[in-house]
Amino acid sequence: MTITRLDSVAQANRAVVEKAFVVLEAWDHRGESLGASELARRTGLPKSTSHRLLGILETAGVVERLEGGYRLGERLRDISGMVAAGFPDLREVGLPFLQDLYELTHETVHLGALDGRLVHCVEKIYGHRRSPLNSRVGGTLPAHTTALGKAVLAFSSLNIQRTVLAELDEPLVLSAELRRVRRTRIAFDRGDTHPDVNCVAAPVLNTAGRAIAAISVSGPMERFAPELVADRVRRAAHACSIALASARTAPADTDSVSA
Repeated sequence: MTITRLDSVAQANRAVVEKAFVVLEAWDHRGESLGASELARRTGLPKSTSHRLLGILETAGVVERLEGGYRLGERLRDISGMVAAGFPDLREVGLPFLQDLYELTHETVHLGALDGRLVHCVEKIYGHRRSPLNSRVGGTLPAHTTALGKAVLAFSSLNIQRTVLAELDEPLVLSAELRRVRRTRIAFDRGDTHPDVNCVAAPVLNTAGRAIAAISVSGPMERFAPELVADRVRRAAHACSIALASARTAPADTDSVSA
């Protein structure tokens, strides 16, 4: 087989993998059931392509066929669980603070942690109305555009920041924004990730002042003004930082036995 032929095969394989990820990102949450027509609508792929990719993913155990649709399969949930296992106490400690912000805003609330150059979604509470930005627990979002990512990056090591900045066309813009985030402990995304979505986030820090995660509130640009809840988000993230530090330093419960 010639080199040109090998390159063509490699490009075709990459295209299939990329389209498969587009299909997987169409689900809003793990329990959701979607048909081929709805997947085609959400992804913009032809229905025949969606159906073919679903067959491949089903064979691999990544999706499961149900009556009238498909849902994410056990194999994918296992992989997601392995990633989430790196944050076992983060979700448990952080969830009450996410719920407080949801009760205040009724908008979508996220808890995310840095995973390489991306933000891993550890937990999500859905707003009253569907957000234009597709995200799901176990999924990832870009670190350099999202408020979650900026909040975490601003309080990450210089090596991590340089790795992300090196891949951008205009690194000085993000670098200046990260300096502002370090000063204010609040990050904004005004249509950077999705043109119709505003978001505000604050970092969850460890006792050394490094970011463990971030908490965000996002909503449609037409009705959600992130600066109005910025202080509440910052206070929630600070309280979560204190609670997480306490949880990680608390001694384990032991049964005492009297002689």
